[in-house]
Amino acid sequence: PFSPRALRRLVEQAVAARDARTAGPDASAPDLTDREREVLALVAAGLANAEIAARLHLGVTTVKTHLASLLTKTGCQNRVQLAVHAARNDLVDVLPDDR
Repeated sequence: PFSPRALRRLVEQAVAARDARTAGPDASAPDLTDREREVLALVAAGLANAEIAARLHLGVTTVKTHLASLLTKTGCQNRVQLAVHAARNDLVDVLPDDR
């Protein structure tokens, strides 16, 4: 059997570990390149990879590379989370309305 003090400590550690796993993306603005910011703005506007590639005159693979970098830098797990993160943290100036 655990003492109340030991049990409290175990619960606190478990809660802290859970909170660290579910905290979500880092809210601080990461160091993004100008190109990553352009890609991020277009992702936030809802464009697909092929549309972003055409708009920025890049290959689709290059867009995917920028997206992977953005996900890593922000701690996001997918493009939807990335778009929400960008909007909440003012990482994009304007969410373009036109596609």
